[in-house]
Amino acid sequence: MCLRIMKTLALLTALSVVPVPALASPPDPPPPAVAPPPPPPVEPPVTRSTVALAAAGVAVAAVAGATVFGVLALQNKSAYDAHPTYANVDNGTNDAAYADGCIALAVAAGVTSLILYLTRDANTPTPRSAVLSPSPVVTPHGGGAGFVLRF
Repeated sequence: MCLRIMKTLALLTALSVVPVPALASPPDPPPPAVAPPPPPPVEPPVTRSTVALAAAGVAVAAVAGATVFGVLALQNKSAYDAHPTYANVDNGTNDAAYADGCIALAVAAGVTSLILYLTRDANTPTPRSAVLSPSPVVTPHGGGAGFVLRF
């Protein structure tokens, strides 16, 4: 056992001591980031006139659908007059209902398109130009309509 202790001591003395370098100071913090200026305001890709044109397209498609279903309903009426069956009545009634729905859609989309086209955005500058506006005309013996031109 004594021999073993002596070998261990010999090994420990043979080991060389390696100096540990001092810890480096922490790196300097990066300079504070400067916020980039805000981007300029982007105009919306969809404007009022774009939506008005889309609504007008829907109105035109609805008028086409109403025309097709109206013609089908009239054909079914002719078929019913020639051969009165429940199938002809059902087909004619369905086609007429679809035509009515298309007419209602065409009116709603057309009015929406007209309103959107005739109104302007609040932030759009209005150019000064000649304005023709209707005005009522009332006299003691009658009435009518006229136009006023402002420039």
